[in-house]
Amino acid sequence: MKIVTTFHQPSSVLSSVRCRLSTRDIEHLVVAKLNRVEVYSLQPTGVSHECSLGVYGKVASKSTRSNLVVLLAHPDPELIFLSYAESESMPAELQLTKQLPLYERTPRAAEFFNDILVHPSGKLAVVSCYIGKLKIINLKAGRFENEFDVILPELNVFSLSFLPLPPDEYALAIIHLDHQQRVQLLARDIDLEDVQLSSSPSTQLHSTMISDKLFPYPADNPPMLVPVYVPQAKMEEGMEETQEQFPGGVLVVGGKKLLLYELVDQEGQEKQRGKRRRLEHKKKSKDLGEVAKAREKEAEREGRKRRPKATVAWPWSEISAWCCIDGLSRFILGDAYGKMVLLSLDNLSDLGLLLIPLGEVSPPTTLTYLTNQVIYVGSHLGDSQLVQLTSTPTTSTDKPTLPIPCDVHVIPSSSFDISAFKKGKARATSPEFDAMDLDGCDTVSPQESGNIVETRGSYLNVLERFKNIAPILDACLVDPDSGQRQIVTCSGGKNTGSINAVRNGADFEEIVNIPGVPHVLKIWALKSRLEEAEDSFLLLSFCNSSSLIKINDSGDNISFAPFDNAIASGLVTVEPTIAFANVAQRVKGQDGKARYMNSSLVVQVTGSGAFLLELDQGLQTYIRIDEWNAKKNVADGITPEIVAASINSSQVALAISGGKLALLSVAEDKKLRVVVSTLNDCNRQPEISAISCSPLNPARAFSQHIVVSYWESNIIEVFTPSDSGFKSVCKSSPLPSLVSSLRFYNFGSDQSSKGADYHPYLLAGLSDGSVATFRWQDQELKERKIVSLGHAPVSLAVCSILGDAKTVLAAGDRAVVFAYERGRLVYSPILLRNIAAASPLNTSSLPMSLVAATAEGLHIGKIKDLNKLHIRSIPFGLDNPRKITHQPLLSAFGVALVYTEPAEIGAHEVRKSFFSLLDDASFEVLAKFDCDADEEIVSIIPFSAVVDGILTPFFVLGTFIFRPEEFEPDKGRILLISISTTNNPRNPRQGYQLSLAASIEVRGCVYALTPIVDDKPVARIVAAVNSSVNLFSLDIDTKIYPAGLHLRKMAEWNHNYLVTGLGAVGNHVFVGDQISSVSLLKCTEEKFQTVARDYGPRWPVSVEAIDEKNVIAANDALNIFTFTLSRNLGRSVLDCTGNYHIADLVTKFIRGSLVTIEQSEKADLEPEELFFTSSGCIGVIVNVKNEDVSIHLSGLQRNMSAIIPNVGGTSHARYVYLYLPHVEFWPHSFYKFPSS
Repeated sequence: MKIVTTFHQPSSVLSSVRCRLSTRDIEHLVVAKLNRVEVYSLQPTGVSHECSLGVYGKVASKSTRSNLVVLLAHPDPELIFLSYAESESMPAELQLTKQLPLYERTPRAAEFFNDILVHPSGKLAVVSCYIGKLKIINLKAGRFENEFDVILPELNVFSLSFLPLPPDEYALAIIHLDHQQRVQLLARDIDLEDVQLSSSPSTQLHSTMISDKLFPYPADNPPMLVPVYVPQAKMEEGMEETQEQFPGGVLVVGGKKLLLYELVDQEGQEKQRGKRRRLEHKKKSKDLGEVAKAREKEAEREGRKRRPKATVAWPWSEISAWCCIDGLSRFILGDAYGKMVLLSLDNLSDLGLLLIPLGEVSPPTTLTYLTNQVIYVGSHLGDSQLVQLTSTPTTSTDKPTLPIPCDVHVIPSSSFDISAFKKGKARATSPEFDAMDLDGCDTVSPQESGNIVETRGSYLNVLERFKNIAPILDACLVDPDSGQRQIVTCSGGKNTGSINAVRNGADFEEIVNIPGVPHVLKIWALKSRLEEAEDSFLLLSFCNSSSLIKINDSGDNISFAPFDNAIASGLVTVEPTIAFANVAQRVKGQDGKARYMNSSLVVQVTGSGAFLLELDQGLQTYIRIDEWNAKKNVADGITPEIVAASINSSQVALAISGGKLALLSVAEDKKLRVVVSTLNDCNRQPEISAISCSPLNPARAFSQHIVVSYWESNIIEVFTPSDSGFKSVCKSSPLPSLVSSLRFYNFGSDQSSKGADYHPYLLAGLSDGSVATFRWQDQELKERKIVSLGHAPVSLAVCSILGDAKTVLAAGDRAVVFAYERGRLVYSPILLRNIAAASPLNTSSLPMSLVAATAEGLHIGKIKDLNKLHIRSIPFGLDNPRKITHQPLLSAFGVALVYTEPAEIGAHEVRKSFFSLLDDASFEVLAKFDCDADEEIVSIIPFSAVVDGILTPFFVLGTFIFRPEEFEPDKGRILLISISTTNNPRNPRQGYQLSLAASIEVRGCVYALTPIVDDKPVARIVAAVNSSVNLFSLDIDTKIYPAGLHLRKMAEWNHNYLVTGLGAVGNHVFVGDQISSVSLLKCTEEKFQTVARDYGPRWPVSVEAIDEKNVIAANDALNIFTFTLSRNLGRSVLDCTGNYHIADLVTKFIRGSLVTIEQSEKADLEPEELFFTSSGCIGVIVNVKNEDVSIHLSGLQRNMSAIIPNVGGTSHARYVYLYLPHVEFWPHSFYKFPSS
């Protein structure tokens, strides 16, 4: 059984709306994403998240008045009605009030327009889901009242819009593609009494054909309708009204021009009705000739092109979103490349349609005007943004706001009076404007040509960004020198191409860096007195010495001053320190009971002994009071040496060579005395590697348990000190490596074992770079788990973070922070590497900090944001990353990018493909390789081969040659890219150069590449080329120097339709045919051997091998499924062992996990695959190895689906069906649980 879970939700924004959902005087922004609806309140400081609601389905659109209505488009169309509820005692939430299924078996789904419209009055809504039909919904007080279906004669509808009519009159403007492939605009009345649309076009708007010159590719870039209502601006007193009254109308946007069509006045409507009556009368005539003429006249009227009220050229790419601002006469338009423009209709008669460029934002899928000139930009290809319009430029005015082709007529911003324009005066032009030549237009009327203002600098200020990594086109999982696994994705598009580095863990914010302190082995922070809040000293232990550092912190300034060893005479500075800590002063009260008081005493432990020191407050140095010498207290014949030590407020636990133990305490007379020991035991005991006496209750001055670990056996043993000696409590099972550090720690707030928040654990740092954790329960060590951090020995230190979380830092060549959350011990990786030692530090300038020692020096900072998903974005603008891979031999990424030059609508977009080498830490571009003209990279892999006796890194690129006349590429290349270093005397940094080492032409597009990693001496590559799978080898000619490299085709397997996916483990290759299904091949010496095939129609778009017998794939119907190689009737077959409907398009699978996998004695869950989707979702597929756990999890899911209400009419069990058109399969072997 497998679990599908998500740790990064879809971040692509589909729709948004501003509304007022609560009774309070607060407006809201509602954002629709693929699988959930989010509500934000508008605050003076920005937007504040209030609540969200997940849905079973794909959110297509939403509209609102006082409540929300959401259209779900997948798997079946459905409307859900939501209301917003909030109270002082409960958090705000969206509540489901009604679900209205829209599924119909017979009709065909609408191809262009799947959306919902709500009339501004809030009384009517129109839904378009199917061709030739509309759903009309009557609303009352924002709630569902009733619904009915109407027949829509127009089939290929591009857009719908309500016409701006008087109250209680409803008509729909419709723009569609007719049977002659012509774009037509018309309107139809909605008759609520007869529950139907008018059979003939409405007289409110003249029907008209729109020239294909304005919309050259309407099916690719569908036009949109924008309703234009009558402006309500009042004329100033004394101003003569010279403008003719504009009755309202619709804008047609999305073409080379913006077209404004106004409504027909009452006289014109009566004239149209009269003509229609006369024409209908003639069609009923008995004279066939008259009937033919009438029909011919009717066809002529339908094909008539009517002159729009106003037009203006649109010199940018296709419009993707719009919104209305400041009343009803100004609109914000955004194109596919994020160019934002203000369209004004304020002075329609004088200026016509006026376009004012504003600047660039993310490519919008939705625009929503909020308040105070602030606009929400929701995007699928880039970060969503809060953008504020400004009256003055926010950037340099050296360049135009937006590029405008030179053949497009513009007017300078100085040519009209902006202040007059803002006041809405009829005359807003300068004398210069009157004399302007309008580029040969046949009319000089501003309404005919409109105007574009030439502005300079950006008039946009980005207030806030909402991270979006959609669409994820490719990704790779890397383990760079930063010491923490991360996912690197190719995301974005248009003008927001980006690479995103995604990691999960904690943040370390470095505040102070002290260089020049190398080779620190251990470090401790000390207070002047035990109970003081702030630290005053740092003690550093080196290989052969120790050094004390004074911390001088005034609150405004902090400095670190090393002590002169002559002054710090009480300290042992000629030996490395094993342990160092403040201790309490033991005193006896009048009742004879011992108490522990605040003191300035400290204990230092070295290899030769333990030393009791006291701080001289005047000299600010330590004076030695007493010492315990190992040589004087160990039996004769043994060379004593303290090998490990641990100190708490009243106890000093020592491990001495020969396996001896001693527990010391500070007596009332400030002397070190032995409480219990095994020093006089003549039996040889196992050597001790680590010891700990840290108490589980930090409020107590002593510990009831002493924990030790042994050499050779790698066993941990827990003792209880008593008058008779050390009594063994329990032992652990042997660990995989030597224990280098130990820490008993209670991660809960309760100090009693009976408390609900009492969570004691034993942590053991191992010398192989792992951490072993045990739960301390009923005097036993249970639930052993092992987490790998690298290869260096691990040290443990209690650390403080912002908040009340109790944490322990485990550090080696990598670091993690352990904490207790959600009923279990969790760990968060942190970006710290090669940590030799660490200690908590607290001063007035550096509260709740951590000091860490590395080979370079000391680093002081704060740990924050445990278990947070961190995303680092590297923008590339118009250079869109398409494919990415990592070459560990170079510590670099190879990225295939495509540059697209924005073009006007209908113009050819110039594309250029190239390959870049990026540093895997800084993401700096190190080198670049340009492809040939019309050649584009579609696949990429890292590759290595032994050349001239050296393991040499390469990259292999798969390309295709683009020819517009071809339906399928018939030519491509496989390129072997070599990397060489260059030295520039003027630049100390090493440079890189990419060159073509070898290439081979193929007959088609190289959709996928994968290397064959086995024990064969010949390096081999498998390539998917159109319908075939090809095997290539890299031949190395060693007779010349440097060696010659050649790609040679070895074998071809051509039994498919369109191979777009490959997944390989060893010499086994899984082949994904996008038209058919999955096959398994085996690469022998120089040929392919068919192992098994699945012949069912699966249509996989992404494929990845799990192992040599298992494969996972996803198809275009938004399902994932797995196959396993098995035997049936004496032959090998691929059995479908699991399927799941994920309701998102999976673009990539990667074997592995983002976090280090715990090695538990009873590990039931194992992360197996990462998956990535076009909506920005990142998920994990987890393998459940225990059958009993599988049964329990399936029951848990069933019970959860029964208790948790489903939003969307589809039940959870039905929602996760394997979805195929007209076919349904019950899901098996896959389960989904809520993401964390």
